[in-house]
Amino acid sequence: MRELEARSGVGRETIRFYIREGLLPEPARAARNSASYSEAHVTRLVAIKRLQEERFLPLAVIRGLLDRDSSDAERWLEPEAFPGLDEMLRSRIDHDAPRVAVAAALAASGGTAETLADAVANAIVTVDAAGTMTARDAAILRTLGDLNRIGFSREHGFTPEMVRMYHDFIDWVTTQEMRFFFEHTAGQVDEPKAADMAELGIGAVNDLLALMRTRALLAKLERRRTVANDR
Repeated sequence: MRELEARSGVGRETIRFYIREGLLPEPARAARNSASYSEAHVTRLVAIKRLQEERFLPLAVIRGLLDRDSSDAERWLEPEAFPGLDEMLRSRIDHDAPRVAVAAALAASGGTAETLADAVANAIVTVDAAGTMTARDAAILRTLGDLNRIGFSREHGFTPEMVRMYHDFIDWVTTQEMRFFFEHTAGQVDEPKAADMAELGIGAVNDLLALMRTRALLAKLERRRTVANDR
């Protein structure tokens, strides 16, 4: 419960209320006084909090939205739709890249053990039992080191929680992308064609997001200057 509170930013009494009201599933219980919460609990709590704070929706409406999303999600999780797509795509994108020892990844990033611990705790990277991570996670760790050297550090308010914001956004947007992709391609194209679309689409959308984000930031900076000049 303590970790769930920290990860979600929601207090335990509110969490218990959500469970009683059916907004959250019951936790797994190995014993009477033991409860285990999953990543699904964190994701759902973050979604509830965001809908309340940003859209001011009542809990009854939020429950309907979340239940509808869960129902929609089940369709693209059906294994009959492109059963080999994940393996095909991973082999194309990762090219069987070897895993990287954590010590080597940390040294290459110039970070500290605290940096790694923060990244793991916030689900930014994953370390296995053998003390290794994927090459992509090692690259993420290097980028976090670059940000720190640029000045985006704890001392300047760039906390692990800020990085968590990106994680939550990416989790949400990729879920929407997956639903759209499967709903509009399953039964319409064969699996090799779907793999081609997914492989090329990942790169194209990454470029699109980078361009749109830069455009939006520059526009906001311009509006900020305009407002300041009008005062």
